[in-house]
Amino acid sequence: MKLIYLITSLLLISSPIANAQSPFENPENLQILPKDIPPERLRAIMRNFSFALDVRCTHCHLRVEEDGEGRMVFDSDEKETKKIAREMMKMSGGINRDIRALNRGDDHQYTRVQCTTCHHGQENPFLIQSVMDGEIATGGVEAAKAKYAELKEKYYGGHTYDFSGFTLSEYANSLMEKGNMDQALDIALYSQQSNPKTPYAHTMVGNIYMAQEDYANAAKAYEASLKVDPEQGFIQDQLDKAKAAMQ
Repeated sequence: MKLIYLITSLLLISSPIANAQSPFENPENLQILPKDIPPERLRAIMRNFSFALDVRCTHCHLRVEEDGEGRMVFDSDEKETKKIAREMMKMSGGINRDIRALNRGDDHQYTRVQCTTCHHGQENPFLIQSVMDGEIATGGVEAAKAKYAELKEKYYGGHTYDFSGFTLSEYANSLMEKGNMDQALDIALYSQQSNPKTPYAHTMVGNIYMAQEDYANAAKAYEASLKVDPEQGFIQDQLDKAKAAMQ
């Protein structure tokens, strides 16, 4: 249904009827974009905003109801999100100017910062680690794992969140560094189960068990990591330490 809505919206935007009443023709109250911007260019910019944040026009623009019908008031500055969007445009523009000022030669291809550079399809560009932090704070580690699975089901294959085994295991490492050992182990085991072909997922489990002086389980985890990637000299050393501690 979302795909059907998207296709229909694009068709409407491009239709002659839509162009006759288009807000992109003779726009008012432009403060950042040039006032003589071509309609097609303005349409493309607004569409990119929408896709980058996964929002619709009403996220920034005011919609009013009159006589049972909705009407957009595009020149209104009532919504705070519109003001924030202007600040974001100035910020990204400044970053791009600073990048170009690096002067790395005529042949250098500069990176151009855009909305999607940070937002990746979400209104508030939180990393998956930050989302899980919030879930742990309010609902514990089980809530964090449930949220991870929910977001993975929704976003996997896109670029909104990083669902790699390294990221989840590194999140477990951050919990361990904070002293939250039970939470760290729970997340690390979840990562190991979810990413059995990622060596670091097994290594992180071993590291936490080592910190807890559970050397037998640490050895098992290090052995699992070496089974995936035998060329890990450091992990072999960790395995030897775990086995020596067991004796």
